[in-house]
Amino acid sequence: MHLRFQDRFLTFSVALGVAATLMAQGGGYTTIDFPQATQTLAWGINKSGHIAGQYTLAGVTHGFKLIDGRFITIDYPGSTYTDVRGINDRGDVTGQYRLADNVNHGFLMVGERFTSVDFPNATSTLGWGVGPSGEVVGQYTLAGVGRAFKLSGNEFVTIDIPGATGGGAATGINALGEVSGITTISGATHAFLWRGGEVTLFDVPGSTYTNSTKVTLRGEVIGRYEVNGVGSGYFLRGGVFTTQRFPGAIFTGTADMNERGGIVGRYQNPDQTFHGFLLSGQPPACVSFVPRVAAATGGMAVTHANDFRLVNAANPAAPGEVLSLFASGLGPTQPGVEPGSAFPANPLGVVSSAVEVRIDGKLAEVFGAVGLPGSVDGYQVNFRVPADARQGAAVLQLSSGMAVDTLRIMIQ
Repeated sequence: MHLRFQDRFLTFSVALGVAATLMAQGGGYTTIDFPQATQTLAWGINKSGHIAGQYTLAGVTHGFKLIDGRFITIDYPGSTYTDVRGINDRGDVTGQYRLADNVNHGFLMVGERFTSVDFPNATSTLGWGVGPSGEVVGQYTLAGVGRAFKLSGNEFVTIDIPGATGGGAATGINALGEVSGITTISGATHAFLWRGGEVTLFDVPGSTYTNSTKVTLRGEVIGRYEVNGVGSGYFLRGGVFTTQRFPGAIFTGTADMNERGGIVGRYQNPDQTFHGFLLSGQPPACVSFVPRVAAATGGMAVTHANDFRLVNAANPAAPGEVLSLFASGLGPTQPGVEPGSAFPANPLGVVSSAVEVRIDGKLAEVFGAVGLPGSVDGYQVNFRVPADARQGAAVLQLSSGMAVDTLRIMIQ
């Protein structure tokens, strides 16, 4: 397949603990407990399987990331309380913190850098979800009423829910800018989805309370609901609700789902103690396809992003450099196209499946994966070579779901 190289760079709206205690449970469930903590809650999971949440130890609540079986404690500098609610595929996290004055503030953490998030004039702010490029959604309180917001760059946008009579919160945001959330109307709590300024309310049938805490690129929704005072998690796909309950628990709340079908949340045993959980073995949000990096005259179609020259022995890549690769077989996009049709230029079709690039086994930062405008089954993926990549002929792996294509590129 011949792919015309694009003349633009595509990007999209961007203290170490002890080992985790993980106890396998029935039905694909795994308990997540920070050692010696009195409670642990899991709130977010990204496509690499990194989990984010909070734990309480000696009466103090801390945030955490759980990466490859090890906890990383996250505390906003000077805080007396930190709660991590969301994590994106880059590993950025968001949540809330309190200082000695006990006022709630939101925050965004990129790498090791914290940024406080405070809605103008609000008495409190909570960060809940974080988008692919660092957009933050959450809740602010003004005049005693909680309202949902989205923050992109330095611009806050209030998400107004028609008919809302009480608090509201935005809880999740996907790469299309679609937002999940919670609102109260006439004393009843409902889930909502916000798409391009339009709001859709929904409830699990028969429930007295429904929230939504994550919406995927393909429109699946994660959340929890209550019937007769009992809280359960749910997964909504294609108009069908599937209930999730941790075995033996008196309460289950699902919070997030990644592209590979991993679901995280929290549950309570009869002793009222909260534990986090990971539910594995669920049908993934996106099916697996067969990626193939395209061939080009003089090598494979991996280019320098700044000038689109092929990466080869004469023009090697550099550690930390941004590259573009061109491929087939990455599957459906959002918005989608009919089979056999060319991808449009406006809007760009964002690949729905989990796309990863690894260099010598090290995960590269992927900025975006889109359908190549004007092509049929052609895609462009932009990524950064790891800064510590070794020089020489490196192994590049492109994966979509569980399928992988492998080639070699030169790094100098």
